[in-house]
Amino acid sequence: MKKYKYLSRAEDYALECRSRNMLANRAGFLRRERISPRSFREYCERNRDEAELIDAVFEDEALNTGAKNLSATVLSLYLKSLLGQNDDGTVGVISMQPPEDAL
Repeated sequence: MKKYKYLSRAEDYALECRSRNMLANRAGFLRRERISPRSFREYCERNRDEAELIDAVFEDEALNTGAKNLSATVLSLYLKSLLGQNDDGTVGVISMQPPEDAL
């Protein structure tokens, strides 16, 4: 059986978020674990199976627990960001914070 480096930590993070009524997400996971986005991206490129399982953890949390607290628009944007591309074809990170000019 293959041992995964980050999967159990992602699952623990998701459970912690659920207990705090927060949406588990990749950016929060990386911040909590002190993993740089670049090193995580490079790791995921070399370990596609684990990367897909981690994405599945966050997708499941969004659809089954976090969805109750999010509007359909925000949930749609979050899942689109998690699962693939933005409208312009780039892969991006969604922020739940309002833009500075909106404050």
